[in-house]
Amino acid sequence: MNLDRALTNGTVVTPFGRFKGSIGIREGKIACIAENTAELRAGEIIDAGGKFIIPGAIDTHIHFQDPGRTYREDFEHATAACACGGITTGMAMPTTNLVDVEGYKFNTQTYEGRGYIDYALHGAGRPSNVDQVEDLWTQTGITAIKMFMTYEERVDDATLWEILETLSRHDGLSIIHAENETLIKLFERRLQKQGRKDPMAHNESRPELVEIEAIRRVAYLVEQTNSKAVIAHVSSAAGLEEIKKAQQRGVRIWAESCPHFFTFVREDTEEQGPFLAFTPVMRGEDNRLKMWELLEKGYIDVIGSDHCPAEKWEKEVALDDIWKTHYGIPGLEAYLPSLLDGVNKGLVTLEKVVAATSYNAAQIYGLYPRKGVIQPGADADLVVLDMDLEKKFTEADLKSKCPWSPYFGRIFKGWPILTLVRGEVVVKDGNIIGELGHGKLVIRNK
Repeated sequence: MNLDRALTNGTVVTPFGRFKGSIGIREGKIACIAENTAELRAGEIIDAGGKFIIPGAIDTHIHFQDPGRTYREDFEHATAACACGGITTGMAMPTTNLVDVEGYKFNTQTYEGRGYIDYALHGAGRPSNVDQVEDLWTQTGITAIKMFMTYEERVDDATLWEILETLSRHDGLSIIHAENETLIKLFERRLQKQGRKDPMAHNESRPELVEIEAIRRVAYLVEQTNSKAVIAHVSSAAGLEEIKKAQQRGVRIWAESCPHFFTFVREDTEEQGPFLAFTPVMRGEDNRLKMWELLEKGYIDVIGSDHCPAEKWEKEVALDDIWKTHYGIPGLEAYLPSLLDGVNKGLVTLEKVVAATSYNAAQIYGLYPRKGVIQPGADADLVVLDMDLEKKFTEADLKSKCPWSPYFGRIFKGWPILTLVRGEVVVKDGNIIGELGHGKLVIRNK
């Protein structure tokens, strides 16, 4: 078989096992998988050196800040950071204008020719665009409708119900930030009345119960509307258990979590202050370890970075008053290293990481079998891992426009060293060598 490129001498890892083999690539697709490299005729041979080969990661939750707040991040820098973190498809959270069909067209035009990796777009569901949601889903290729139950553009129960009903008519998918806004505001007022401005006050304003209650409510509404939803960035083991209970009674609901919940604990806030301020918040060490356990048990369906960078001054302004901070942290470059470190520590198997970072996302968001799988006919989105490489995460690892990271100083064992997007090498040994503009829009299966 004549091929453009072959990735040889590797151990291929899927959610269902691993095997030694080589992957043949032609016209951006996986053309064949072979045990005997001698059978392959390729224009270029890349020797994986016996290392692991996994499907490129699908990051289900990225705030590119572009178009809009490009002083924080832009598409070029963010997609470069994705590629270095082992991410080959990035799902963009909706910018302020992705509320209708015209907003979708504008965003796709904005991204065209500017990315190193492939990308998909989520649309927004808000009180102000309830009447546009049906067209936004049926007339575009968006992968989900994002809704907030907290913050300024939050949906109340009636709006949530209306949007779930609309999506249910078309077998559409929502992704929901599930926290109880009313209770959060009550707890914030109480803490502020006590004069609390310290970083831990932010953490205490969002206890587990505000997430758990909201998850239960969403699960029930999704069940009653016969809709389907992903619960974004689940921070608590108890929240994951609630989602599993709903799944077991037949509700079409899935759990997304984030690398930072497997890395940091609430006490880290005392050192990093506003630079670790995001929502939902970090929990204790017992919860962090339980999250790893539940990842291995399959309670976490997908992993999203929730990359949401800010300029340094937007964090520094809150050093003496946490309520002034911009919530969110960067995290693209640390996406796979943080999870692979858990594999090396025996907290989770590589197969489970592959399931949560690629295969499941492709299935849930309608990208399978183009994405998330190593099989003939799929896009040749591939990542080679060096599971023995151990190093400290530093400024040198950054490709994002954001110049700081809460991951600085963390030592991770296990790093992506080669990233291919549709058969083209985009990153080698942490360096971008691919062509800007190679990334293409991906739409869901219809």
